[in-house]
Formats: sequence, structure tokens, C-alpha cells
Amino acid sequence: MALQNPESFDEEATGETLVQVAHLIAWAQAQQARLLTRMHTIFLDSYAAASGQVEPGMAFSLASSECAAILHVPQVTAQRMMFEANRLTGSHTATLKALEDGRLSYPHAQVVLEQCEGAPAAGLAEFEADLIAAAEGRTRAQFSCKARRLREAKYPETVPERHRSAFEQRKVTLHRDEDGMSWLSAHLAAAEAQQIYTALSTAARGEQSAGDPRTRDQLRADILAQLLLGGFSGKQGRPTASGAGGSSAGGGGDLSDSGPDPLGVLPRAEIMVLINAETLFGADEQPAELHGYGPISAEAARRLARNATRWTGLVQDPRTGEILGVGRRRKVPAGLARWLRARDGTCRFPGCRVSTANSDIDHTIDWAKGGPTDHGNLEHLCRRHHRFKTLGYWKACQPTPGAIEWTSPTGRIYRTEPFLELGPPNPAPELHADHQEKEPLQEPAPPF
Repeated sequence: MALQNPESFDEEATGETLVQVAHLIAWAQAQQARLLTRMHTIFLDSYAAASGQVEPGMAFSLASSECAAILHVPQVTAQRMMFEANRLTGSHTATLKALEDGRLSYPHAQVVLEQCEGAPAAGLAEFEADLIAAAEGRTRAQFSCKARRLREAKYPETVPERHRSAFEQRKVTLHRDEDGMSWLSAHLAAAEAQQIYTALSTAARGEQSAGDPRTRDQLRADILAQLLLGGFSGKQGRPTASGAGGSSAGGGGDLSDSGPDPLGVLPRAEIMVLINAETLFGADEQPAELHGYGPISAEAARRLARNATRWTGLVQDPRTGEILGVGRRRKVPAGLARWLRARDGTCRFPGCRVSTANSDIDHTIDWAKGGPTDHGNLEHLCRRHHRFKTLGYWKACQPTPGAIEWTSPTGRIYRTEPFLELGPPNPAPELHADHQEKEPLQEPAPPF
């Protein structure tokens, strides 16, 4: 399917084609919902009913993990999509039909599902029809506002319970951004969020009145960081370090800083930065790796390192670039565990974004079956995906150290790469004319 000669379209033809394409997208999303529901049904029939070993919740989790890998989305996204699909193909077929007919976009359909959730069964079909009619000609944000008012007018008795339920979902999230930045977001009660934002804005205006050249947005961000971290490292509002990482000769490592404990607001925390010795001491400007984020500048890494209180050396094989293993010890030593935490970044299951801080270190080949305790046979798995592997529904192997190949219950193969890739190994030592290796300039650091 392709547009034929779109450069010849006038404004009327272009507008009409956009309408048709929007309809096509909505239709395709309706078919995707049907297929997601079918995948869930297949897993229910194949696993939940066959032997009784897999409960319906596990079947849903396995089906959503398969779809997450197929669609290249995080599992939490696939779970949401499958949950919505089950509702669209079950109790909300009118919304599915409107989506299929192009009368709704998928974001509008999500608003309908959101406002219908928990509504009394009596009159629900009529309420759903009213919502679908109200969606016409409105953006998603406009429709969401209108739909919420329709719900509150029709079911005023459900408002307090909905507010209590929403309050239970409060949380703080962290999302990586580009160029050394991240988004820190808080989902709070509306009154508290408004108070916090107003207080930050008032403080920012006060700083500007005193001659501070920063913008209002910059000041709000810097004041928030100051309140949480307890100080700045300069006029530009950079927060002080709360941890860093370092390396030994020929390898990588980490170090940690417990950081300040500002006015009892926050507990002591640890972050890790992987930095080679040459960068640490200013001999080169190679980027370092901030655990859970990615590359940061050498200058930023050295600034963090200056306040670090603990170091762990990691020795790298100068010929292969591999971190040294620890043989048949079952318990993972602290140094190796910290390296794995930096290497993996998240759970190593396809599409999973659960941090290594909330994941287990697992032997790819079980230790009891001869699997060694080294970085080529270890990976981080969150509790859900650790269980998938332990129960044998998903199977994993490491064809090369750090690269995990997964086989799904339907036989599909997926590969996940480590968050942190090892740089090229140091060149092999030069040889004398008699082919004897030169003595190293310094003693290598002890392994872990």
C-alpha cells in the first residue's frame, strides 16, 4: 500500500487523504487489539487449562511478554495494551467498533475505557454511547475533560472512591534523556503538586528579582535539586556529587559516595560511574558511564569522583577486554556484582526496564548444573522474568559474554545486549627482539 504521486495533491486532496490515513490507523489498531486478545486466549488455553501449573495471571503475564518482544515495547506497555484489548473485545465492543470505523482514535478510545472503569453496570452501555458521541471534533485532552465531567454528572457517588484509588497510584519515576539529562517526575495529589510548583515558582521569582540571570524554568529545577540534595557545586546550579566510579590499570571499576544527608530529608544514597584510570587522572577525555543513564563527560565524572568515598577496582583482560571471572564460587563477589550492575543497567529480559537495583543476579546456566560464577554466565533478572526462566517458560543462553539469547514459549528467538558495552581492550604489550614481553609499567590491580 502506498500513496500514488502525493506531490501532485492540492490542499483538498491532501486533507482528504489525511482523513483516510487516520481511519486506516484506527482500523489497524482495532485489529491489533483483536490479535492481542487472541494471543492471551491462546496462552490461557495452552497453559492455564492444560496441566493447571500456570494460573490465569501467569498466562496473562506470559502472553504479554511474548507480545512485548514481538512489538518491541516494554512489558508494562504490552500488559496495558493487552488489558485494554481484552476490555475492547469484551465489555466495550461499541468502542472497538467506533475505533474500527474511524470515529475514534486509539487515544480517544483509551479515555472511554478510563471513564467507564468501575462505573455501575446499570446504564453503562448508554454512558459509553454518550462518551463516543462526545469525542467527535475534540482533541484527546478536550475529550478527556468533557468525559470526566460526563462521568461525574452521571455517577457522582463514585467520585470519592475514584480519588482514593488514584491517590494509591502516586509515585516518582525517572526517565533518561539525551545529553546528560534525565526527567524526574512525581505523580502526586493535585493540591500537593500545585503547592510544590507554586512554592518553586515563588522562590524562582525571588531569585530573579535579586538579579539571578537564570530563567524561571532553570531556577525551578535548580531549587528543587537543592532542596533534595542539600547544595550546589556552583553558580550554574549543578547539584553536588552523590557518587562516582573509577578503574584500575587495564580495566574498569566503580566507587561510591554516600553523599550528604541534607537536613534529614533523604537517606544516604549510592551511584556508580565507570571511569578508566587515564580519564580519572586527566590523561585523556574519554566519556565515563553513569550507571542507569549512559555516557557522561570526563569532566562530570571527575567532579563526581572528587567526592567519592569508596572505590572498587575491576581488572580487564588486556587481550580480550573481558572482566575476570571467579570460577566455581556460587556467591557473586561484591566487585563482580557491582560490575554486573553497571553492565546490565536493567533486567536483561527483552524490553524490560526494571533497574538492576530491583533485580536479582541469576546464573544463566544454573550453578548446580555446572554454570560458573563469572560475568559470561550471569545476568540481572527482575522477579517476574526470573520466575519465567526458573519455571522453564522462557529459556536463556549467553553465546558471548553479556549478550543474552532468549527463546520464548512459542519458539521465537530474541537477543538482548548489555547496557554497558566493553570498550576495545588495551593493545598487547610490545615485544623485545627476543620476543620477551616488556615488564608492565605498574602492577595490575588485584581482581575484585
